[in-house]
Amino acid sequence: MVFALLLSPLPALAAADEAPGLFASWLKLLGGLAVVLGLLYLFYALSRKGMSFLPGVRPGAIKIVEVRSLGPKRGVCLVEVRGQELLLGFGAEQVNFLANLGPARPEESFASKLEAAQGGELP
Repeated sequence: MVFALLLSPLPALAAADEAPGLFASWLKLLGGLAVVLGLLYLFYALSRKGMSFLPGVRPGAIKIVEVRSLGPKRGVCLVEVRGQELLLGFGAEQVNFLANLGPARPEESFASKLEAAQGGELP
C-alpha cells in the first residue's frame, strides 16, 4: 500500500503548468528502488525455501563433489553416484571413466574435527 502511494502522482504534480519538484522526483526514485529491492529479496527467499525455478543444488542420485581444470577445455571431476565415488576425465568432446574410488566417505562436520583436534573434549 505504501508503494502504491509513493508511485502514484501527487496532487501537486497533477497541474500541467508546474514541473515536478526535486523532492517528488527523489520520492519516486526511492519508491522504485524499494520495489526492486523487495522483488530481489522475494526471489532470494523463495530460492532458499527450495523453489527450483533458480539454478542451485537439486536433490538427486548424482552429485558433483569436485571439479579440477587441467587446461583449456580439459579436467577431472569427482562424482558421487548412489553412494559410490567415480573419477571422470573430460575434454572438449568426450567424457572418460578413469576410476571407481569406492564408497563415498561421509563429510566430517566442523564440530567433529574440532573435537578430534582438542583430544575428544569440547569446551
